[in-house]
Amino acid sequence: IEAKHGYRPDQAIEIQTLMGDTTDNVPGIPGVGEKTAVKLIQQYGTAENILAHVGELKGKIKESFEKNADRIPVARQLVTLKTDVDFDFDAEACKFTGLNIEGLRKHLAECGFTSLLRKYAPHNADENGNARPAPTTSGPPVAAPVKAQSGFNETLFDMRPAPKAAPTDAGVATSEVHIYTLVNTPDALAEFVADLKKQKRFAFDTETDSLEAVTANLVGISVSWAPNTGYYLPVRCPADEKALDCDATIAAMKPFLEDPQYAKVGHNLKYDMLVMRRYGVRLRGIEIDSMIAAFLADASRLQYGIDALALSVLNFKKVATVELLGKGKDQLTMDKVALQTITRYAAEDADIALRLADLFKSRLDEVPALRKLSDDVETPLIDVLAEMEFNGVAIDEQILAEQSAVLGARADELRARILTEANVGDFNPDSTKQLADVLFNKLGLKVIKRGKTGPSTDVEVLEKLADLHVVPKLILEYRSLIKLKNTYLDNLKTHVNPATNRIHGSFNQTGAATGRLSMSDPNLQNIPIRTDEGRRIRLAFVPGDRERNVLLTADYSQIELRLLAHFTQEPALLRSFELDEDVHRTVASEVFHVPLNEVTKDQRGQAKTVNFGIIYGVSAYGLARRIEGLNQKAAQELINAYNARFPAIKQFLEQCVQQAQAFGYVETILGRRRPLPDITSGVIALRNAAERMAINSVVQGSAADLIKIAMNNVYQRMTRENWKSKLLLQVHDELVFETPADSVEQESAWIREEMIRAGDQLKLTVPLKVEAGWGKNWQEGK
Repeated sequence: IEAKHGYRPDQAIEIQTLMGDTTDNVPGIPGVGEKTAVKLIQQYGTAENILAHVGELKGKIKESFEKNADRIPVARQLVTLKTDVDFDFDAEACKFTGLNIEGLRKHLAECGFTSLLRKYAPHNADENGNARPAPTTSGPPVAAPVKAQSGFNETLFDMRPAPKAAPTDAGVATSEVHIYTLVNTPDALAEFVADLKKQKRFAFDTETDSLEAVTANLVGISVSWAPNTGYYLPVRCPADEKALDCDATIAAMKPFLEDPQYAKVGHNLKYDMLVMRRYGVRLRGIEIDSMIAAFLADASRLQYGIDALALSVLNFKKVATVELLGKGKDQLTMDKVALQTITRYAAEDADIALRLADLFKSRLDEVPALRKLSDDVETPLIDVLAEMEFNGVAIDEQILAEQSAVLGARADELRARILTEANVGDFNPDSTKQLADVLFNKLGLKVIKRGKTGPSTDVEVLEKLADLHVVPKLILEYRSLIKLKNTYLDNLKTHVNPATNRIHGSFNQTGAATGRLSMSDPNLQNIPIRTDEGRRIRLAFVPGDRERNVLLTADYSQIELRLLAHFTQEPALLRSFELDEDVHRTVASEVFHVPLNEVTKDQRGQAKTVNFGIIYGVSAYGLARRIEGLNQKAAQELINAYNARFPAIKQFLEQCVQQAQAFGYVETILGRRRPLPDITSGVIALRNAAERMAINSVVQGSAADLIKIAMNNVYQRMTRENWKSKLLLQVHDELVFETPADSVEQESAWIREEMIRAGDQLKLTVPLKVEAGWGKNWQEGK
């Protein structure tokens, strides 16, 4: 310790007393970091001795010790481990007696630890310890309890061969025993179609040569209508094997896929819907998507991919894609895989999708609100999202390049200023190691928290240090510019599909536990709109046909506050929205006890911060960080004043937490559930975070329910009445369309009408407001 940190172990308490510990809310002496603390302790020995010689100190350090001397005894008590606590301790009770394999297995499956599953939950073993194939059943295999190992002979993460296991019925099933049929001749196709006609419901899946659904080529179709069975119809295959004619196969399947009388299930059907659209097929009649159903049944899972779900809920290990295609430079595409191999893989996909759909359908049936949410909102939304992804959005690459050059020049200026203000010689602000050395060693700033490689320089740390020195503040600004430049201005053009000249991002229904849609490849929802730089990025998003079309935006105004008013029935908020007043000014008037027309800009700004902060369960500490010049005491007084004036809001927030504590989850306005397992955690930080999530999830999740209903409304009317607008993007409470300029006023009115009607469907007691605008780019429409 002395070699690495400069002080002895017996001096650690002294160092910690001076530095404090923000992680545990231990107050130290402001301005004293590790380097300063070591120097002082080496000179004076103890924290108390420093106080005795405070007159010898100089400058700000002396002033800080004089003002905060009362912190030292409190800090010392908090950082000193208590070693004299009497408690009962039975060493024998701590003895390892073996693993509870059955209890552990579901966690291993959830996390995808397949090697550990094979080792600690093998198939039926013969007398030599070799695994037998799992028995084939008509449904998902059920694992019997496994006897725990009797000794701690090796670690869980030791990948050596497992010791000989006693015979057991437990294990991970595979499709080694199955009935998977290859359909690759005209006669076989005719026989398959005849059998398909007899079915009322089937699982459907596609195999392609690319993950880009909009431009992927179809390789084959798989179908299953009974567990442990499946059919694979290849339309592309290796040159030495025989596939079906693509056009003939599409013609045979199209009537079934487009007829809603045939119920379809599948896993991530949006992808298959987009693939088939390239071939003139519009998939209709989706009953349930097992990926979305799994999310609705339990939004706390780590993974919703078909392989992970098969393993965790069916105890079934699917053939991994990497086993099929390999990886690296030798990786194959699906059309190069031997038919016998791909038939098992593809038919298994449909088979498992069918089984997962059956399982999660039954789970949703146990909660009628979730089943209704699936049927009325999430499943119809698949169509809408597929349409948005198919449409894509156009960008002007020249504008991106121009903005990139501007931001690059500004970043260079900031970088030079950082070096000047630091005045410690040349260093690289992009290197976290070099930056940490400058901040905490050369500038002597306090270490806020540590990571695996040393003191942290993340955003939270820099924000806390920004009041103490100009360099952390400049680093924050520099990093934001570099992120904008690298993530958007320089990177967006790489996402343009050359076949369509548009960006086709992916919208995900299982990406956020609150129920909000997320976006990837690229994520256009995270383009910042509160800074000039972020807004200028939107200038590059343009109509595909700039001669005739404009970009139209329709945005719910203050939707989360309106939902808060609905849930709480707080009279002042209801009246403000009913009269279409400035709600932040109204709240400021109530909290600061001034007439509405005398509310200052600062008062309105603080009220706005509290309004939105309350929805996220903001604390006094968090509020003080959001409002410049407000200390923690004043922030708490502001929250107290808010709660006193709006008691119904405080009561609602408490009810959200109480529901989470009672049931382990909270619900949105449509009954969507957000599990919160940490709500009863003994770790106060985890429990507090869960309480904030409980508040936020009800309001934000209900806003997600609303915008999804609106999207369904708009798309269905758009399709029914043959509008010319095309829905391109959804960014939380905002929808973006490409619309002919000569019909934009009429169509914007229809869009607003349908978005407002979504509130009527939810029986909201507060009026909704939708602001619409349009222009030659995304920013002009705001």
